[in-house]
Amino acid sequence: MPWRERLRIGTGALWIISGLLMFQPLIRSPLFFTDVLAPVAEAWQPFVIRALLRTGDRLWLTAPHLWPLLIGVGEVLSGIGLLWHPTKWGWLTRLSAWILVLWSIVVWVMGEGFGSLFNGTGSVLDGTPGNALLYGICTALLLIPIDFWDSGQVAHRVRQAVGWIWIMMAGLQALPGAGFWHGSRLAELFGLVTMNGAEPAWLQQWINEGVMWSFHDPALVNLLLVIIMLGLGLAWLVNWRYAPLATTLWVLWIWMIPQAFGALMTHLAPTVGMIGPWHGASAY
Repeated sequence: MPWRERLRIGTGALWIISGLLMFQPLIRSPLFFTDVLAPVAEAWQPFVIRALLRTGDRLWLTAPHLWPLLIGVGEVLSGIGLLWHPTKWGWLTRLSAWILVLWSIVVWVMGEGFGSLFNGTGSVLDGTPGNALLYGICTALLLIPIDFWDSGQVAHRVRQAVGWIWIMMAGLQALPGAGFWHGSRLAELFGLVTMNGAEPAWLQQWINEGVMWSFHDPALVNLLLVIIMLGLGLAWLVNWRYAPLATTLWVLWIWMIPQAFGALMTHLAPTVGMIGPWHGASAY
């Protein structure tokens, strides 16, 4: 199966799953606002971004029971549009892709605060550069003409982009001002925000180990994180044959330990997290 078809099917499935997650009862409760939306606006955001986030929060509070249903229906229908037979309904695939790309931008800006890229505290371990951005990029690739896919240009550009993104993530992890070289701040990335009792005992134990290790040896742990992400970036840039496998294993670890399987067990997660888009990129 061509890579474009795999991306179309995978991205469509991701959007459908994300849409279905919006029907979780807790997302229509005050917990979703207090635990998911509101903290992003207060996380040391620049003034302009904080204003955008608070605008989004106020809009959400106008109809907190209705918005999840509308968003869920929209994402599911658009995801189905991506999956529909592209040779007979090509216009539907493109229309769905455009809708989802624009929606991704809205969520990334007004819901995720640009994935915490501009507040100096972002880390891939807690979701930077943003799930919505990654979902949007995967969807936007479907709008590229088929000739560019056949020529191999898209695959080459994706590999280069993945490499530079990992290098950028290593740089953010190494920023002194982010505080990740200190135990208390680094420990937050390893589970203080996910240790809420929703995880099974074995996962809770692994998260606890990550918290304690990062708290007592922050410089060593953060150095390892920076080296791993920098190494992955360079591996993609030089087109190392095992870069996709190494990235898949690394992202699986992030998704499982610091992110507790994308916080799906809390029943407040609006997406499956970063595992889908990164795994799709690794296929290149």
